[in-house]
Amino acid sequence: MEERMKEMEKKEGPPPAAAKPPHKKNRILHLLGEMWPAYLIEVVVIIVGITITLALEEWRDSGKEKELEKVYLANLAADIESDLQSLHYAASNTDTLIARGEEIHEFEKDPEGHALTGTRLNQDVRKLLDRPNFLSHDATFSDLKSSGNLHLLKDIRLKGLLFSYYSKAENIHRIQEAEQQATINLIAGYFLKWFSMDPSLEAPILQNPGGIKALAGNVEFRNQVGARVAMRQELREQYADADKLATTLLEQLKH
Repeated sequence: MEERMKEMEKKEGPPPAAAKPPHKKNRILHLLGEMWPAYLIEVVVIIVGITITLALEEWRDSGKEKELEKVYLANLAADIESDLQSLHYAASNTDTLIARGEEIHEFEKDPEGHALTGTRLNQDVRKLLDRPNFLSHDATFSDLKSSGNLHLLKDIRLKGLLFSYYSKAENIHRIQEAEQQATINLIAGYFLKWFSMDPSLEAPILQNPGGIKALAGNVEFRNQVGARVAMRQELREQYADADKLATTLLEQLKH
């Protein structure tokens, strides 16, 4: 612009000394009038260029986020599949534990009609002390939260299911920990005192007067068996709820 003004000054020649300010102002207005379309075009080109650049960056970022979302969804699905296997293991073994406890209850009610051999009672007692626990796999979900990448999951219902499921898993872990402490502190000591944990021994009653049949009327024995079964029944319900959530979540992840 300065070069063009200089060229026009050369063509027009120097203005009279007395009229210099008005003539200079007129030249500037004249130049602006001639060049405003060029300025306008330049501004438009700059704006379009910036807009295109931002759009390309957004497109590239969007593509990267979609790819990262796919990776997260695949990893979440793998975690939930592993959890379902762990839930099925815990639930199945808990069913066996409860069934053994019910077998002892039947014996307690009718020692003659539901008699138990020493070997069978020994097996039942050892099974009662099992703790087939559920272990959840939450590495992917934890990473989503800690990295701030939860926004990558666009499905609101999926997010809700994830939080519901992992909240349920945490609750199960707390119940399992409480059950472990109760088993160690309240139950295991009694059974270890009166029963043999060695499967090779035929007689499970070590010091109980009256032998196996006398256990049917032993209040402490009945209470210990009842408490152990009740703990596992509570966990069995939790496993069933978690299984339903995990199944629904897995379907949503693979949808």
